[in-house]
Amino acid sequence: MRPMDQITGKEQKHHVILHYLMNQEMNSNWNGQTQTMTVTQELPGGEEIVVDWSEVWPLTQGSTFILSKLLARYLELHCTFIKQLSPHKIQIHVDKVLIAKKERLNPRFTITEEGLVNVTNIVSSKTIIEANMFNIPTLVRVNFEDYRKRMVARSGEQGTMDIFKSGLERKFDVVKSSHKILFIKDATNSESYRSDAEGFINYEDEIDEQVEKLAMVARDKKIKSELIVPILYKNELEEIIPIGYYWLQTKEKFITDDDLAFYQTQIAEMIERIKDANLMTTVEKFPVLDLSATGLKLRIANSSLVETLPKQKGILLELVFKLQTPFRFFGKIAWAKKEDSGDLLVGVEFSGKRTYAEKVRFEENIEIIKNNGKSAA
Repeated sequence: MRPMDQITGKEQKHHVILHYLMNQEMNSNWNGQTQTMTVTQELPGGEEIVVDWSEVWPLTQGSTFILSKLLARYLELHCTFIKQLSPHKIQIHVDKVLIAKKERLNPRFTITEEGLVNVTNIVSSKTIIEANMFNIPTLVRVNFEDYRKRMVARSGEQGTMDIFKSGLERKFDVVKSSHKILFIKDATNSESYRSDAEGFINYEDEIDEQVEKLAMVARDKKIKSELIVPILYKNELEEIIPIGYYWLQTKEKFITDDDLAFYQTQIAEMIERIKDANLMTTVEKFPVLDLSATGLKLRIANSSLVETLPKQKGILLELVFKLQTPFRFFGKIAWAKKEDSGDLLVGVEFSGKRTYAEKVRFEENIEIIKNNGKSAA
């Protein structure tokens, strides 16, 4: 981990944006959703910029998010949304710029003895599942169809289970961004569009206030109930990712609370099934090149991991010091770089808690590495 220097002055912000970030792709993170944005213009004053995005997020004025980029040093822009200029351009205010300091809080030490420290039993994801999937991975598609059929068997009517795509009605965007359920028990009754229940959308306040008109349309179309349940996938970092939805409009009978409970249980079961099927364990040993109290750098020669690890946020791993019981860690993928040889260099930041005994034993090993090795650059 490195401490960060904060830049707040307009001139300093202007310098960083103009000389380092113009026309650069940056990773963006908002409400558990990620995408790549490109800085295309700096507006007069040095504190507002225009960026291009591919996925339209339902941001409102004042919404905040983070843009990040790994240059010579890691850099973050903490931004506030101002307005959307076109379908693929937004104007944002740069509140502050954070740049990683050169000095590390925890020095790294090079592993000089081959085989002294290795990583093994890496548990990682086969397929990257994220909020902005354009194509449904096979294991997701198969489970969606299987569980959609179970829903049909319950309701007797066709429902839709799909990923969130661009061009959907606003109600789907609200379900995706809020992670809440849209449940209209009686679509012909305007009162059903109002809800104060926790975890449920108040249609009148959050989507459309013309509920009387909507109730009339439902009567004309003979729609009895409507339900949209977000399908929320928890990734390696315990972030909740809205990957899809189950949508049902009934014409034969009303959706009951028991029906809703059934659908929620089925979706929870499906998510666990997808997670279990998506994990793989790689038992090979990979050499650790340098190590600190908070992270490590290792070399990966496995062709599957070379392709998948750069796209992942975190992995489970066993860190093995020679002739010792392994340490089991959850690690965040801090960076990844493919070498000309085809091998992958990966920076991993340790996450999670250790027992006191584990902490003492780990620090003793760090001290041995420190005494036998040298400080890494």
